[in-house]
Amino acid sequence: MRRVPIIAILIWATVAGAKPTATAPKPVPATTWADWVGDWAGKLTWRSCTADGAPAVSLPIEATNGAVTIDLTAAGSALGMMSLVDETGSFMGQQADITVHLTRHADTVELAVDLTSGCQVRGSLQRTSVTGIAQCDRLVAWAQIEARCTKLDRPPLELATRLARQRETWSKAHAEERTKIVAQCDARSTKVEAELVDAGCAPNPDPEIGLRGAQCQVLRQIAARFERCASSPPDLKTRFGQSAAQLAAAAQTADTSAMPVVDAECRELRARIASAAQHYACP
Repeated sequence: MRRVPIIAILIWATVAGAKPTATAPKPVPATTWADWVGDWAGKLTWRSCTADGAPAVSLPIEATNGAVTIDLTAAGSALGMMSLVDETGSFMGQQADITVHLTRHADTVELAVDLTSGCQVRGSLQRTSVTGIAQCDRLVAWAQIEARCTKLDRPPLELATRLARQRETWSKAHAEERTKIVAQCDARSTKVEAELVDAGCAPNPDPEIGLRGAQCQVLRQIAARFERCASSPPDLKTRFGQSAAQLAAAAQTADTSAMPVVDAECRELRARIASAAQHYACP
């Protein structure tokens, strides 16, 4: 009788006794600026304030040339446009006696505004879907960021008028059609994001890229501290904050040959901020 090799028996036993493995869950898409940009609505609570502001608001978050802002004007007359600094999954801004923190949880943004007077404003805000499809909402947001990017050297990939016509079609699509639409919106979003990263109007999604440009990373921290200086002019804080954000974005996309130039610009801006901080007696 023909003998079966031991190794063949072991392989057969392993395969026969193996249990089917569970399908790996689909990876959760990384949060990008397109998940932040848009109008966020919700109720607000006011604590320890001399006068309450709006009980409910819609607040726009926008990204312009690599700088993110939120307009708090609708919340109260004492509030206004705030420049924001990306803090890895959240945003922070400081202007005069006002500090704002934005934290994202799933589809909700938690808003916290604190004044040195002790006044606190809190709210859980949600962004209304404009298409009914998350992937296409992301495309619409990328298109908004693209429309506010003046660094592009070619016509935009997406147009608001075209998206407006398509939104109605997307909202009425059947299940089979939605699968194709999702894939198309994902592909178009990827192209717009790559274009904006190259132009310096959006951060590079590669986490390793963010470690480049040490001078520019320190610059953003110094600019954020200067924004918290109560004695410095608001317009100077805004100008320094936006310039620091733009240089930090440039450092993320610059190639090896361009990095020395970007680092030099970051060192120069750091020196200007340090001089201004000394002039206005900032801590």
